[in-house]
Amino acid sequence: MKTMALISGLGIMMAAGMAQAEGWTVSDLGSVDERAECMRLAEATIDAYRATYGGDGFTGRSEWTIGGYDLRGEVVDALIICPIEAGIAAPFLIVFNTDSDNDARETVADRLNEIWDQQVAGTYAPPTPGK
Repeated sequence: MKTMALISGLGIMMAAGMAQAEGWTVSDLGSVDERAECMRLAEATIDAYRATYGGDGFTGRSEWTIGGYDLRGEVVDALIICPIEAGIAAPFLIVFNTDSDNDARETVADRLNEIWDQQVAGTYAPPTPGK
């Protein structure tokens, strides 16, 4: 319930600040035993995305969030949030675009979800250059 309230609150805050918002994708990333591990996985996911798909943006950090900015030009950003719920980290991903290319936003979200899952499973392998 806290997670839903947090998502709602974030949505209201972002909508107020970004009136031109075109779309959001929110994904539940499961659970992780500790916030520190969630944050490590979140940062590894954003770093792996950039290594695989490019993106000259920057990564922002707080105590319980990792933001990947400018993942597709300056119009797609992602935020992995690691709140504590019932004693464990209950991470979720928010991907936001400011243009009308919702398909591109969904592609970025799908890619981040896939990389997250690979990071959690310990199966992520960086792509081979030229393939």
